Order: sequence, then C-alpha cells, then structure tokens
Amino acid sequence: MRWIIVSDNHGEQGILHEIYDKYKEADLFLHLGDSEFDYDDTELTFYKRVKGNCDFDPRFPIEEQGEVKGIGYFYTHGHRYEVKGARDVLSAHAKKANANFAFYGHSHVALCESIDGVYCINPGSISQTRGKWEETYAVIDFDSELNNASLTFLNRNHEEIEKQSLAL
Repeated sequence: MRWIIVSDNHGEQGILHEIYDKYKEADLFLHLGDSEFDYDDTELTFYKRVKGNCDFDPRFPIEEQGEVKGIGYFYTHGHRYEVKGARDVLSAHAKKANANFAFYGHSHVALCESIDGVYCINPGSISQTRGKWEETYAVIDFDSELNNASLTFLNRNHEEIEKQSLAL
C-alpha cells in the first residue's frame, strides 16, 4: 500500500498532476491545503483535500479523517492546531479519531515525529520551502502485513532526500 502526501503548492500549476501521474497506482493522495485553487480545480481532482489559510473556497473542509485497510489517518492544514509550535494538539485530535497518522502542512518544513503514539508528518511545501531541504512531498509505503512502513521525503525531481522506517 502506498500513500502520497503533498502540501502548500501556493497556486503553482502542474506539479500536482505530475506527482499524481508518477504514482497513479497509489492507494491514497492527500493535499494538506494552501493550493490556492478552487475546490473542484482539476489540479486537485485525485486528491482528498483540506482548507489552508490561503484557500478561500468554502467547500474545503478544515480537517478530515479516514482509514485504509485498518490504518487510520487524520489530516488538516495545521494553522488551527498550533503546529508551528508543538504538535501535541494535532496529535491529540488524531488520537481522538483513532488515527495512526496526523498529516499537516502550513509550516513548509518537512518533518516526522512520533507524539503519544501518533506519527505527525508534514511533507514540507512542494513550491516554497522554509526548511533545511529543497521543496518536498512525502510517500509512505507499507509492508504487506501493514506492520511497518517507510516514509520517504522526495524533491520536485522525485529524488529521495530522506527515508525513515515507521513501526505500526
């Protein structure tokens, strides 16, 4: 199973289609806000999506949750969850949703932390990084038993920047 997580393209066109085309067979595509597109823009067609602080279409939800093959996830942009400080509030919301993962954007900094049993993951910004790395997105690949996963941060050229192992 494979999940693709992208955030903060800030109006840049084409990059979301490019990522989708590379990973068409993935099981889940998430966009974590600040696309600056209308909710039904073709750039977002294949992505589950939430509202960022720069998204103004009222059809975007603030947060969502879901499950794929028994693995729960919670996702939001993060601007209403104090993510630029600590991710405890985000983790608590995910835990209430019985989620193994909490995905967020907003800070433009790629990061993975385990907080109170929840992996809090920011894929970074695909268009305007503020972190130590160039622009990034994230891919999570699960093993066949769904006991372990690998999180890979990739750049715009789809080259690996960093890979981490995650135990579920």
